[in-house]
Amino acid sequence: MTGDHHFEVVAWRADRRLTLYVPGIEASTTVEDPRTAEDAVRGLIADLTGMEPGEITCDIRLGRPWRSGI
Repeated sequence: MTGDHHFEVVAWRADRRLTLYVPGIEASTTVEDPRTAEDAVRGLIADLTGMEPGEITCDIRLGRPWRSGI
């Protein structure tokens, strides 16, 4: 995969977990401890793209992903 190694991440609380959604790759994961969110999302992106986790930067913001038609 070529291009930017920076990803936007949307996070929200659900069922005592933090859901992390990466719109750029249409993938999500959850964590129980918000302190592990950045490592978890980097691992997810790395697994799905083949990038090295250390090369990935991300901005995590609280909210819910916007969906048209909902």
